[in-house]
Amino acid sequence: MQQMKITKEDQRDRQTMLRLYQERGAQTEKNLLAAGISLESQARNAPWVAEQVKLAEAA
Repeated sequence: MQQMKITKEDQRDRQTMLRLYQERGAQTEKNLLAAGISLESQARNAPWVAEQVKLAEAA
């Protein structure tokens, strides 16, 4: 399986999205835009964030 290279910007956005979820719960598209995360980045990184949330809740 081919690994996708994650950019520094995507890493930052993933961490921001995860932190916001942990602090405030589920976020809307508008909340994430206000936090500086573009719609394109949200689309790319939301599956990773959802997986992290799922893993944390299962633990």
